Amino acid sequence: MPDLSSSKREFLKKLYIEQSINMFRYANSSLHDYYLAEEAVQETFAVAWEKIESLIIMESPVGWLFGTLKITMKRIKTSEYKLKRTFMSADESITEKTPNQENLESSVFFDEVFLHEDFTILEKIYLQGYTYNELAEEMALPLSTLGMRVKRAKEKFKKIVEE
Repeated sequence: MPDLSSSKREFLKKLYIEQSINMFRYANSSLHDYYLAEEAVQETFAVAWEKIESLIIMESPVGWLFGTLKITMKRIKTSEYKLKRTFMSADESITEKTPNQENLESSVFFDEVFLHEDFTILEKIYLQGYTYNELAEEMALPLSTLGMRVKRAKEKFKKIVEE
């Protein structure tokens, strides 16, 4: 009896090898961000694995992949927009010229829970318009290391905001 799980993996692996570069290029041209494009492609293939039974019998699995990629990119754009807007609001409340109780509590909260370096990384990307390349060069970090720090900082910030 053939191993169906193995054939499913092979099917998805073949799709990944054939389409991931084109999907990445498409996502990168729309998102204008290497790491978000990479995330979109990976999430699309994660969904593909969840739907593998249906995907295998489709006439156009490539069309389905690109349709799912578009939906994933839209979700990522919305998430990034919300994160940026929330980050800007948090930054404004912390940096108000007139100190008040809420401002002081926010400052203490961010100093205790959200590392200053994490805040600075997000501030430079979302408020000052740094590219990953510019920030990596300024911080003397490899691009991949900066990408991971940004991802972790965003996750921490989202977690703080959602609490």
